[in-house]
Amino acid sequence: MNTGPMPAPFRRPPSTLLPPALAGALLSTPGLVALFVLALALGEPMRAHADALVTPAAPLGILSLQFACAAEGAGAILAMWDEEARQHARLSLYWDMGFAPAYGIALAALSERFAAYRAGWDPGRGSRQPAVLAWLPLVAAAADIVENALHLILIDAGDPAISTAACALALVKWGLLAAWLTATIVAMPRTLTDWLRRR
Repeated sequence: MNTGPMPAPFRRPPSTLLPPALAGALLSTPGLVALFVLALALGEPMRAHADALVTPAAPLGILSLQFACAAEGAGAILAMWDEEARQHARLSLYWDMGFAPAYGIALAALSERFAAYRAGWDPGRGSRQPAVLAWLPLVAAAADIVENALHLILIDAGDPAISTAACALALVKWGLLAAWLTATIVAMPRTLTDWLRRR
């Protein structure tokens, strides 16, 4: 079924919106390594603070709060967290504010690099292949940032009603990342085959 034309920004790879020199640096092997190291560096303290939030009401820590779509569930989790736990939650979310764009850019760059292996890669221009896959982690990261902001408001204001909107964004985020991972795995055999043929 034809759903109409794709919005203009999503017709091109994200890197084409950047200066060519910066795009080439991010898509290079050292650039990709640096992006993933940055994501790991930001993700570790986020995880450490999240680990302190495990309670019977939140067996998955901060993830339990993310998936608490009902106000009652979010309220039960917040009631189990004392002020020290809430401070861990805040710090985890603050670190996630940096982690989200880091993983979004890293996965987008990786997607473009994989697409380029199938098309021939010019590191100064990036890939000219269909760009939807590369945009998925960036949109997921944007949803993650807004979700984090809502959860910070939820923790400070104590209004569980905010949890519904935050949970909806969390579901969008994880759905987009799952779609990206699935599509990447499905495309991997062809990507490896085309890459090996060019060696």
